[in-house]
Amino acid sequence: MYQFKLEALLNHRRHQEESCQKEFAKARRRLSNEREELERKKKDKQESLEKLQAKTKESLKVSDIRLHMNYLQQLSKDIEDQALRVHQVVKLVDQKRHELISIVQKRKTLEIIKHKENLAYQQKLIQDERKSMDEIASIRHARQM
Repeated sequence: MYQFKLEALLNHRRHQEESCQKEFAKARRRLSNEREELERKKKDKQESLEKLQAKTKESLKVSDIRLHMNYLQQLSKDIEDQALRVHQVVKLVDQKRHELISIVQKRKTLEIIKHKENLAYQQKLIQDERKSMDEIASIRHARQM
């Protein structure tokens, strides 16, 4: 029976791939959450702007306007910070994607080697069987003479 010499390494690569897939999925979920948070903050800012514009049609105190403007500035800063976090997580996702691709390629290479060695082993078995059959046939032929 054929035994692949690098089976332990192949199993290790499969385990690495599974682990990397989990990390990649976790990074993608985090990216999704960070993007949702960014959109939520942008929506909050837009709603606050609309409220401020609606209130400016009424009579407002300067202190109230200043308070709204400070709040809008803080929202803008939060949006910038969140956009930076999204950018960092995008980089992380790309890094995990490249790691996963590399690990998959290494695993597939080992599987191709295993497949080729198995085919060579099967061919050798067939060749040995033919050789044995030829010897038996030649012995029978020699006995009949």
